[in-house]
Amino acid sequence: MKPLLAALPLFCLATPAAAEQRSFAIGSFDRVRIDGPFRVIVTLGGSPNATADGDARAIGDLDLRVDGTTLIVRAGLSGWGEQGGNGRQAAPMVRVSTQAIRSIVTVGAAQVTVGGPFRGQRLDLSLTGSGTLAAPTIDADQLFATVLGSGTMTLGGRAAKVRLTTSGTASIAAAPLVAGDLTVRLDGNGMIDAQARYTAAVTTSGLGAVTIYGKPACTVNAVAGGPVSCGKIERVPAQ
Repeated sequence: MKPLLAALPLFCLATPAAAEQRSFAIGSFDRVRIDGPFRVIVTLGGSPNATADGDARAIGDLDLRVDGTTLIVRAGLSGWGEQGGNGRQAAPMVRVSTQAIRSIVTVGAAQVTVGGPFRGQRLDLSLTGSGTLAAPTIDADQLFATVLGSGTMTLGGRAAKVRLTTSGTASIAAAPLVAGDLTVRLDGNGMIDAQARYTAAVTTSGLGAVTIYGKPACTVNAVAGGPVSCGKIERVPAQ
């Protein structure tokens, strides 16, 4: 009986905290900033709304608020990552909705997915760190997408003018995105796949690879000799 009683406290410590859902009262916003390793689903075309699902302690430490027109998602002052087994807890799943957004900025290891009609005259996407950002339904006049670090951005849809920038081992998978005029800048050992209809200007200063699908008029400046394929493959591979 004594060994069983001795093991009981350890069992209690190993039991995960109860999962729950929390709703947040927020106003309208058209920008999103995410600081930390959160899983975030952004749904466009609806009224402003925000919920979080997951470990009760992690949700309790979540700071989600609108500052001006920017929705900010980050850990509170106590820091959710400082608790739980092995010093960490599973990141909460955050779901937010709004009518439209024009920029998303993520810092850290966030996993962000954008659903619904992602329309705008100009859209700005920025990812710093090791996170991911997927936006398959872009419809814009101008799109600026930047990845710094080791993260991955996946893009689809269409945009008249597109600028893609990576640094480090970052990658942008944008072959499903139909760009009219495309500008690409790659610094480091990352990867960029894209598609252009009319023009493509590519500059690389590392050994990373760039592939431009379609038959655009290409201008290539590969300073460090990294591989660049532009205008040689007309069809985008099936996804």
